[in-house]
Amino acid sequence: MKLTHSQEDYLKLIWYLQQNSQKASIQHVSLLRRVKPPTVLVMFQQLKKQGLLEYSKDVGALLSVRGEHLARKLVRKHRLIETFLQQVLKMDEQALHEEAERLEHVISDQLMTLIDRFLGYPQKDPHGSQIPAWDEEEKPIPLSRVSVGKAFRINTLSLKAQMLDYYRQRALKENSIWTLREQAPDKSSFLLSDGQYYLALSKQVAEKVTVVVL
Repeated sequence: MKLTHSQEDYLKLIWYLQQNSQKASIQHVSLLRRVKPPTVLVMFQQLKKQGLLEYSKDVGALLSVRGEHLARKLVRKHRLIETFLQQVLKMDEQALHEEAERLEHVISDQLMTLIDRFLGYPQKDPHGSQIPAWDEEEKPIPLSRVSVGKAFRINTLSLKAQMLDYYRQRALKENSIWTLREQAPDKSSFLLSDGQYYLALSKQVAEKVTVVVL
């Protein structure tokens, strides 16, 4: 289920609190979000139902592995966007955060990968904050099991040398980011895109490529 912008903002806020060893209590989050505590409780319950966090009065909200993964990705996008806006578009520093807050929810993983490459893989944003790496906690699965529309990072390619060279020359290589655009009804073929090019794979090849879904 696709998260709303508000749900994503809550995940990101809890992530920030956890990174700073602060308790994500209902009261604390309500003050930071400038909403009433019952509103926060309802949101915590929604996110818990989706398996993105656990909550108790004693320890507050704690992100699950999946919740932490999604939050890290949002933070990564936010900080890369700020870096791009400053370095390339020369945007005023005071406007960076507001623009990044809007764009982080809609920009694709592929575009972020291209921006990251274009910028030379920066480690810090304009404010000096670390840009998180892609979360690698998720277990790799065969590409043939990815759902249409999902973005993923290539983990391994268990192909013979000739086939391996063929696909690597077409940018299908470890750590590259792709999206599954289409698949045949019988899953005999898979159409991928990295934001620049399209690449078709047979079922036999797709089963020998492992990926981490983003």
